[in-house]
Amino acid sequence: MRDARRLAAQTLPWGDRITPAGVVRWPSVRPLSIAMVTEYAYPVLGGVSEHVHFLSRELAQRGHDVTVVTGNMGEPAEVAELDREARRVHGYRTTRIGRSLPVVANGSIARLTVGLGIKHQIARAVRGMDVVHAQGLASPTLPMGVLRASTAPCTVGTFHTYFDEGHWLYDRIGTYVRNSLARLDRRIAVSDACIAALGRYFPGEWDVVPNGIDCSLYRPLGQGEQRPAGARRILFVGRFDPRNALADLLEAAAILKAEGREFTVQVIGDGPARPVYERKARSLGVWDRVEWLGLLNEERPRFYREADVMAAPCVLASFGVVLLEALASGTPVVAADNVGFRQVIRGAVPGRFVPPHDATELARGIAEVLDDPARAEEIARRGRIAVEQEFDWPRVTDRIEAIYHEVLDAKRPGGARTSPAPTGGHA
Repeated sequence: MRDARRLAAQTLPWGDRITPAGVVRWPSVRPLSIAMVTEYAYPVLGGVSEHVHFLSRELAQRGHDVTVVTGNMGEPAEVAELDREARRVHGYRTTRIGRSLPVVANGSIARLTVGLGIKHQIARAVRGMDVVHAQGLASPTLPMGVLRASTAPCTVGTFHTYFDEGHWLYDRIGTYVRNSLARLDRRIAVSDACIAALGRYFPGEWDVVPNGIDCSLYRPLGQGEQRPAGARRILFVGRFDPRNALADLLEAAAILKAEGREFTVQVIGDGPARPVYERKARSLGVWDRVEWLGLLNEERPRFYREADVMAAPCVLASFGVVLLEALASGTPVVAADNVGFRQVIRGAVPGRFVPPHDATELARGIAEVLDDPARAEEIARRGRIAVEQEFDWPRVTDRIEAIYHEVLDAKRPGGARTSPAPTGGHA
């Protein structure tokens, strides 16, 4: 795919390029200094962490000076090694401030960075930046606080949140939030579902730019590679968060075991609730069928492409990064029907939906995939093509980089451009 993109690209007289998708990929006249501010970064596993990492890496590869600003979390030695790897291998720096703590909010385990002088630490971390990009604006400290501290000529925010019954932060301190968001030059949502949830609080214009996927990292089995012999593999990836509904998959596993099927449920993820799910697996009699893999980063793509099916029973999501990872890896998906997942599985993107919190239908959907290898192979082929065409990170980054330039160009004297006009407006 990358070779095809390179061969098909056309170089314009001023040095910019048009990709096969028809998007102008415009380099800056000079590299931009970009602060990516987030409560969620490695070693925390989740969609926002993935988004921040891959977007930062892609921007750094384009010559921009990218710094991820986040809280201190996890074991110091492990985190320090992750930060060194981010700089050495992926090209972006990490600045950690305060202390990131887990909190229960909106039916999920969220994170909140606290500490003495946190406002001054935030201001110092983003001082002198061309672009401040706040990720996951559902926290009153890091992403929200940076909006008040930023003096950058371009301040944008990406919203990853979906909720169906209001949001604790916006309900309780709505005026503070609205005043903070008024400082944004552009508001980006990862899906229409986000806008549906947030529009009641923040009406106005939004850009929709989906999460991306690294199609070179998440790939199908190659020539000469085969899935391991033995029991079929059912993969689950996600935080141990009630909304991700691992309990439903364990109940489905009990149904599949009662049918006499040989399989292993491979669970990638972790969290404070792990003992709860371990006890449930024992009580359902499927402890011997579950492999608890913990938090995986480098090895995770291998587990995706070796899996026979990906089960995603999550009942509430703004998007579906794990679905993209599975489909890019050539693995069929059985997912709970929620508004966020429908942003991914639609049109040319294949997948099997089941009702949320319905272990019987989840087991039936998994069984259908396992029992029909030819159909599973066709789903995998179509899924890979669709993900490459719409969600590969270079395509997603084109759109975000264009937003940076549009804001910066509009603020220059006379609105003079430093890069050519994009082909088309924002979503």
